[in-house]
Amino acid sequence: MSSEEIKQEQASFDPAPDTAFVREKIKQKPINRRKLLRRTLFTVLTAVVFAVVATVTFLLLEPFISERLNSGKEVETEPAVSVIDFSESTEDEMLPEDMYATDKEMISEALQGNVSEVNQNIRDIEEMISGIEFGLEDYQKLYGDLRSLAEEVSNSLVTVKGVTEETDLLNNSYEDSDQVSGVIIADNGPSLLILVKDAGLTEADEMRVRFVDGSGARCNLMGRDEATGMLILGVSKSALSESTRALAVPASLGTSRSTTLKGTPVIALGSPIGIADSFAYGMVTSGAQQLYMTDADYTLITTDILGTESSSGVLVSLRGNVIGIIDNSYESDAAGNVVNAVGITELKPLIEDLSNVEDRAYLGIKAMDITNEMEAEYGLPDGIYLRYIEIDSPAMNAGLQNGDVLVSVNGEEFNTYHDFILWLSKEAPETTVTVSLMRPSVDRYVPIEAEVTLGSISYIPEDE
Repeated sequence: MSSEEIKQEQASFDPAPDTAFVREKIKQKPINRRKLLRRTLFTVLTAVVFAVVATVTFLLLEPFISERLNSGKEVETEPAVSVIDFSESTEDEMLPEDMYATDKEMISEALQGNVSEVNQNIRDIEEMISGIEFGLEDYQKLYGDLRSLAEEVSNSLVTVKGVTEETDLLNNSYEDSDQVSGVIIADNGPSLLILVKDAGLTEADEMRVRFVDGSGARCNLMGRDEATGMLILGVSKSALSESTRALAVPASLGTSRSTTLKGTPVIALGSPIGIADSFAYGMVTSGAQQLYMTDADYTLITTDILGTESSSGVLVSLRGNVIGIIDNSYESDAAGNVVNAVGITELKPLIEDLSNVEDRAYLGIKAMDITNEMEAEYGLPDGIYLRYIEIDSPAMNAGLQNGDVLVSVNGEEFNTYHDFILWLSKEAPETTVTVSLMRPSVDRYVPIEAEVTLGSISYIPEDE
């Protein structure tokens, strides 16, 4: 083919050929809803599983991450203030009378066993006891054990000083101080709480506490009871070294309500002879003397330990539990210069109120238990005998009189003044109660009821 023919053929070529035969209509594919739902659920489930795994991983690793991030940094937060309550935490002591078997138990044991065998056992025990020799080394060990116990409990004791700035005749300033032994009774979180007898401390410019390791800190007055002169002082734990905080622990409070407290060996710690950091051994000579105060009933424990007017500190049982707060202000001339203490059991409700800075319900009575002899001689009914009604007290305003016998309050009967005081310590101020009384008439006692609105006693210091 010649070039001319090729040109003619290219000129006759149609650039827009008919392509209709290759056109195709695209039809949209229908959606599979079931498959779409499965894919959606799978995606959601995967997201949930991922979230759970991430949360668990964070919780497990967070302490380690925080420790690494905060290593070398000490972050201290102020502990929350906890409520002081001795009703559950106090360790119960085995009272002396609990150590003896009753006649009924002894008879039952003898009946169950062979009487001759029991008698032989008794003879064997007597023979063993008679062969025991107690020498000087045994005495030394005994007193060594007592000293170790005293030193252990002394970790809970402190010396409180009331410091006042004075000026002499030459206009030179100096510090005048009074000191009293106290005891750490609780830890409320931010502070250690100290119970101490007021001996001019509240009249000082400031109060300082010295712990058993010799370290000291300032303290603040949290509460004061006018009737007993007991104080609760607070010492911020942040002002104490770590070693002092580990050493200065609250004392264990025992019980002073025992019918056989008399004759029990005790240790007097603190300043029993008027000298700080001293202690003495002795025995309880009496534990039945009652100190009847307004809306209060305390037991006075007397000992054969020689003391002074300035004696202070605590009485401790041989189990290391505090059973009394030394206080010689109630000492009688007949007793002489011996160490006395107010029983801890009756003080516990007061200590709780002082520590928690709570107001206390106030009735305004001084009362006493009615003994069998009083019932027989004077024909007194069951209840508690009202010896004195305070002037302008809620009791006087409600019509209660000296010589009345308080039988019950709101239907709850009382046979001892101590039980009544425990009830009153749990009541809220401004509560109205119904008091049932028996009032002496010409030849008999007549029942009387009175509506009484309880008052309030505040333990918060006036300058707070």
